[in-house]
Amino acid sequence: MRRQHCFVYYDSMSTRFCVLLAFLFSLSSIPSSRGQSSASVWDGVYTAGQAGVGKAEYQANCASCHGDKLQGRGQTPPLIDSDFTSRWDGMTLGELFDKMQSSMPADRPGQLKPEQNAAILAYLLEQNHFPAGSQTLPSDADTLKPIRFIEKRPAK
Repeated sequence: MRRQHCFVYYDSMSTRFCVLLAFLFSLSSIPSSRGQSSASVWDGVYTAGQAGVGKAEYQANCASCHGDKLQGRGQTPPLIDSDFTSRWDGMTLGELFDKMQSSMPADRPGQLKPEQNAAILAYLLEQNHFPAGSQTLPSDADTLKPIRFIEKRPAK
C-alpha cells in the first residue's frame, strides 16, 4: 500500500511538472513588449519646416481663441506648458489629431485639411519644447496613434 501511495504521489508530481512545463512554453510564444518601445513625442516626429508652416496656420486659424502665444483666453484652454502637456500626457498624437480634426477651430469645426492640422500639431510640439526630427508629422490619425504624448522626457 505504501508503494501505491508513492506511485500516486510521483504520478501527481509528474503531471504538475508537465503542466508547469507546458505553461512556461506557452509564455515563451507571447510577444514581449520589452525592448520594443513605441515612438513618442521625444523622438523627433515632426520637422522644423513643418512647424514653421504650422505657425502660420495657427495664427490664421487658432490664435483668435487660443491667443497669439498659445496662452489661452477665458474659457479657451492654453496650448502650451504644463496646462497643455499634462492634459495629453499618456495619450497618443492620433487622439490629439482626431480632436483637432473634428472639433477645431471652434467656429468652423472640421474645416481644416488634415495637412493643416498636422502642421499646427507640429507647431504645438515645437512650442512645448519637443524636439524636431527629419520626417514630417503624418496627416492621418491612424499613423499617429502609435506615437505617445509623454509630458516628461523618458530616461535613457
